[in-house]
Amino acid sequence: MRRLVLLAGLLPALALAQPVDPYGRPDASTDRPVTRIGQSEQTVSSAPGYYRHHLPGEATIQVRVEGSVVNPGLYEVADETNLGDLLALTGGPRIDVRDRQSDRRVELRLIRPGTGQVYGALLVDAVANPSVIPPLLHQDALLVEVIDRRRFGWQDGATLIGAAGTVAFLFQLLTQ
Repeated sequence: MRRLVLLAGLLPALALAQPVDPYGRPDASTDRPVTRIGQSEQTVSSAPGYYRHHLPGEATIQVRVEGSVVNPGLYEVADETNLGDLLALTGGPRIDVRDRQSDRRVELRLIRPGTGQVYGALLVDAVANPSVIPPLLHQDALLVEVIDRRRFGWQDGATLIGAAGTVAFLFQLLTQ
């Protein structure tokens, strides 16, 4: 009887302690990943930002893609879809023509709403090492930012010299 009381006291603690992998997903042995099997075919949407890319009857996940991509919106894709395929479906990052003085990088942030975890990486790093960003899960959000930093060039120097000359000329006129 005493063992039964001890086990009954441990049951709530054991129920809360679920094994979790490094990416924040529940362990496959205890909980099945959340997907939408057959629900996509029943979804009727005329919204311009809703995209479906999967085979009929396939398990799907919904991932929101925002930021500097050609086609932002809500993507319903097969649950095995990786980050590279999802970026290809969005049309990729929106990148303008680059001049020689700019230093551009594309940053990716994957946000897990359920856990509050944020994974970030440069696109270059994510392509070279796909394990930098974890596999996509249902209701993830992907933010793509194109950051373009311009280096100081001779045109910028000439602009500053011209502005300083104008201020000096006005100061000279006012003091006479």
